[in-house]
Amino acid sequence: MILFPDVTKNIVEKTFRPGGAVNLMRLTEEDYKKIPVLQQVICLCGFLRDEGPVKLTATGNLPLRIVSAMESLGVKDWYYERYPNKLRKETDSMSVRIARALTEFSGIARKRSNSLSLTKNGEKIIRDNHLMLMAIIEAYVYKLCIGSFDGYEDFRIGQYGIGLSLILVDRFGDEPRDSIFYADHYFDVFPYLCKGRSSANCYSVRSFERFMLYLGLVNVKENRGSLWSETTNTITRTDLFKKLISVKSDLFRMHYSLDAGVKVYQLKISLCNSEPLIWRRILVPSSVLLSDLHIVIQNCMGWQNYHLHQYIKDGNLYSENTGDDLWKEMNTTDYAGMKLSDLLHGESDSIIYEYDFGDGWKHNLVVERVLPLDEGVNYPVCTGGEMHCPPEDCGGIPGYYNMLEVLKNPHHEEYEGYIMWLNGPFDPAAFDIDRVNAVFSGDF
Repeated sequence: MILFPDVTKNIVEKTFRPGGAVNLMRLTEEDYKKIPVLQQVICLCGFLRDEGPVKLTATGNLPLRIVSAMESLGVKDWYYERYPNKLRKETDSMSVRIARALTEFSGIARKRSNSLSLTKNGEKIIRDNHLMLMAIIEAYVYKLCIGSFDGYEDFRIGQYGIGLSLILVDRFGDEPRDSIFYADHYFDVFPYLCKGRSSANCYSVRSFERFMLYLGLVNVKENRGSLWSETTNTITRTDLFKKLISVKSDLFRMHYSLDAGVKVYQLKISLCNSEPLIWRRILVPSSVLLSDLHIVIQNCMGWQNYHLHQYIKDGNLYSENTGDDLWKEMNTTDYAGMKLSDLLHGESDSIIYEYDFGDGWKHNLVVERVLPLDEGVNYPVCTGGEMHCPPEDCGGIPGYYNMLEVLKNPHHEEYEGYIMWLNGPFDPAAFDIDRVNAVFSGDF
């Protein structure tokens, strides 16, 4: 699943904000009581309101009486349920630490001279549970660094683009699913965040255990691994999720102009020098942006959008302005705002789309037919294709066909290495047109 640029930008920058793809709905007072971290913040604010500034301990922690009260309202820690006398300070409880941090990062409370007190704005916010929740979630998503509460290296994993995780649970949460399922989808969209095997665990901890679980949006069941396998979690969406979280229904659809004169191009996309030919046939509006067409090609061919790309027409290069020295040296035209019709003008016209300048995957795009626009159709649509896309980073066309020769011989010295690299068998003839169109329609 590779998202259109405007969708990714929306998810990263506007989740829970005006115009965003993911928004909060107002709940009943009974439902607000089902949000553990909100109840913890309400509890803390109650002490600050009733007692005035609360003096912190010498180490800057909340007094134990407040910690105990907050801990009892949060996500249950089996250890302190069994041994309540072991809870001796704020830092013993992860849920209390996060709830206090959210209270401060949201601007509801402020630390002054080793005391914690409500702010003027906080005094207003605590009168309305919805305003409190909005302030807490804004802090959760954009201000508090969830990564500071664990030992994983990259602070961005999980929290960056966290709206995507909510969208995935909204889409797939009708049945229990392994956290790996969600991690795979997340890293499909943000592949540069995946740093190895630990990334999936990091994602699960931050997205589910320390975010959605604390908000009452999911239940998390730990599946302990064997000696040779990792522990994962089974994620189950709660009834509260659908009451609180609203996701735009047309989020993943490509946007394009419906102005007079817009036509539909039937494009045949062929991977140059492939034999047998690896190709796809798609229907796209002539008004589609070149930046969006890039995503269409990636999804229908089966690439992962790991590398740079460009369009080539009459010797001229068109690509996204990366702003680096390489882009400037290539004398490339910035294609921002350019449409497909700016390069292709009618039947039989063609351009080259090149992906990954190292492996050099060149695709020939030819306009086979120009059709009238059907406003009842959600474009793009894939209408045909053959053969599996080569795997990323396999060495271009020569490397790909060398790999296929090795895979024909289980006794070849490189066979096991390729199987491990591919994560299993590889069928060069496989192509699932239904899967492509599911991605295009937003069902992925």
